[in-house]
Parts: sequence; structure tokens; C-alpha cells
Amino acid sequence: MKAPRGPRPGDALAAALFPTLPTEVQWGLERTRSLLAAVGDPLSRTAILHVGGTNGKGSVARIWASVLQAAGFRVGLCTSPELIAFRERILVNGSPLPDTFLLELAQELREPVIRAKPSWFEACTVLGFLALDRARVDVAVMEVGMGGRLDSTNVVNPLVTAITNVSLDHQEVLGPTVRHIAREKAGILKEGVPAFTGVQDPDVLEVLASEAGTVGAPLMRVPAPQGTVSLDGIRTSLRTRTWGVVDLHCPLVGRHQLANLAVAVRALEALPPRYLASVGQLKEGVSQVRAPGRFQVEETADGLWILDVAHNPAAAAALAGTLGEVDPPGPVIAVLGIRADKDRAGIVEILAGAVDGVVLTRPGPTGDWSGSWSREGGAPLAPEGAEVRTEPDFPLALASAREWAGADGTVVVSGSFSTVAGALEKLGRIPREALPASFASG
Repeated sequence: MKAPRGPRPGDALAAALFPTLPTEVQWGLERTRSLLAAVGDPLSRTAILHVGGTNGKGSVARIWASVLQAAGFRVGLCTSPELIAFRERILVNGSPLPDTFLLELAQELREPVIRAKPSWFEACTVLGFLALDRARVDVAVMEVGMGGRLDSTNVVNPLVTAITNVSLDHQEVLGPTVRHIAREKAGILKEGVPAFTGVQDPDVLEVLASEAGTVGAPLMRVPAPQGTVSLDGIRTSLRTRTWGVVDLHCPLVGRHQLANLAVAVRALEALPPRYLASVGQLKEGVSQVRAPGRFQVEETADGLWILDVAHNPAAAAALAGTLGEVDPPGPVIAVLGIRADKDRAGIVEILAGAVDGVVLTRPGPTGDWSGSWSREGGAPLAPEGAEVRTEPDFPLALASAREWAGADGTVVVSGSFSTVAGALEKLGRIPREALPASFASG
């Protein structure tokens, strides 16, 4: 099976890095290892933290990076996909590296790439390793791209690993059931490397425990803590072995983020002593976490906007639950742009039940508009009784939702990374990580 993992349309930097490489997924680690060996095995002597999962892995990665930076380390962060621009994928202390620097490194990789014949994503993974190595980071945080076992990031020898959760997504390449997907996610577990998970599904836990036992990885399940959720984030008291009971405030919004925070903190406790933050540094780092597009709240002159990249039913359920808990001012109108290869019906059904109205549109300004938005006979793809409108023009969909919600209501934009990216660009709220950087900022 193949799935596209290439540059976003209109991203000049991404298109220029490896323009001739195939964008389909190519399973296996041999090409990535060959490329890394050709450039001296970058990051082979660097402390690495590795996180996978269906949803939440980006949040855990950002919590790790923020706390380690607060502890005084120079921290590299590799995540994917980006919201708006490729430069978001490779950050040092929260800032992007200069485009010219990344292009120079891509040119350095040209001959090894010709020999190894990797996919675009594999080459970009190696580019991230090389960039962080040249930027002299002390610690590197790596987020799995897809799956785990055969994902190109799975060449690392981490100090700790984490698997946030496992649910149905990318079934066309990872397998038809959560047990199949769990086995792929468990592929990042390593012998003797402490591993932490927030998974609650007994079937998934059984698979993870079995795979951990097979490879000899000590696996710890981290229960979700109690806490409060509001539009300004989450608050909880975590009981830890290292820092005792710690009161934490994290700007990430949603009850599911309490589970992600607990997994991140427990994993940080398992690091060697030289990498342990103080309690003050832990609190500071957690309080400064930024994750654009994850229940991002924006107040504009036109009213309140909430932007969330929920692109599968599990993420949609988390978004719906959070909307119910924080109760933003109504009416609440959702703009949903979902790729045709996703479970559109499942996502729409979940979110339509959590809002007052839905505008179905394309996933971003250049996304595909497909007739699969309609059921057989032309009825809108939404639960019976839900008020649903369709608008193929993306800017008009945003404007229609804003008019429908009014200045006192809330517009929720969701369904895909490209949908949220298009809204952020339209609102003029592009994340700083997506903006070009000077070399000094890296």
C-alpha cells in the first residue's frame, strides 16, 4: 500500500529540497540508515526522546521540548506534518532554521540520495537529523511520522519512548484494526529503553505489553490525572517520584491533554539525572508549551475562533468533548474540511452533535472538493436533525460560518491540517514557527 507524504502545495522550500523524489510511503529503514551512514550518522551521540501514537504525539513532543529548553538545554524538535510551512518540522529552541541552511544541507545529501533512492519523507527525516546535528543540539525530540515499526524516524536509539494512544487511522497502510495498528506503533519500543503510554483500550494495552515483553522494553501505563479544563488550558496536580506533588498549568486545551501531559512528565522522570529538570523548570516549561492548531483559541475583531486539526474520529471525539467542557460562547458553528481518504462520515457525525451548525467545505483553499460530502440521493453527510450547509469555496465557507455565528458566537475550524492552515492564513495568525528565520534565530 502507498500513501502520499510529500510537500504541501505552494510550499517553495519543501518543493525545492528534494524535487525528484517519490512522495509515496516506502516502508523499511534500510534507505534511511544508508543515508545517515553516508553523512556520518548525525545525532548518533545525542540524547533522543521518541514519541508515537495516533493522536497526541505532537503535544507530548512539544511538552518535552519546552521543559528541556527551560532546563537550559539546546533542544531540537522534529515533527510532522507541518501546518503551513516545511520549516515548522525542524525547530531549535522553538525557532525554525534558515531556509538557506536547509537547502544547503539538502544539496549535501544529493549524492547519497541518488544512491539510496529514498522517498521524499525519508530524505526529509535524514535532513532533520543532519540539521539538528549541525545546529549542535544537546537533546533531540523526535515525533513518529506514521505508524512506528517501519517509520523512518525509527532508526534512533532513544533514552525514553512514549506511545500516546492508538485508534483507527491510516488503515490503508497500518492495518484494519486497532490491534494491527498497535503492533505497528509498538515497533518503536527498544530493549532496555523505558517506555510510557497513555493507552486505555485493553486490547491495545495487551498488544503493547506483549510487544514490550518480546523486545525487553519496560512499559509503564500512565493513568490520566484529574484536572480542570478551560479556554486558557489545563490545570492538574501530578504526583511524581522526582518532584513530589506538582501543580501544573499547561496552555494546551482539552481533557485529553491531561493524559498527554502525564505521559510526558512521567517519561521526563525516566531520563538520566543530567537531563532532569528542577521542579521550577518543569513548571516553567509546561506553562510555555505551544502547539499551533491544537484547540488554538484566537480572538479577532469579528469574534472567537477555535482551530483544531482533528482528522480522525478519535481526535474529533476529543474536540467534541472539549467543546462541551469549555462551553465557548454560542452559537457555535463548525467549518469542516476533511480529506476524502479520511472517515468523513464518522468525523462529521461526531462534531455535528457538538455544535449548533456545520459548514462543509474543501480541506483548505487548494483542497479537493468531492461529491462524497453527500450521501446516496444527495442528502448532506451529517446526522439527521443537524443543520448543515455546504460551501465549496473555502474563504466563503469561513465567512459564512462567521456570519452564522455572529460577533458573539464561536467558529470552530477543523478536519485536517490544511483546513486549519488555510484558516490561520486567512485570519493573519500564521504561527511564528512557519515564518522564515535568520541564521541567528536558529
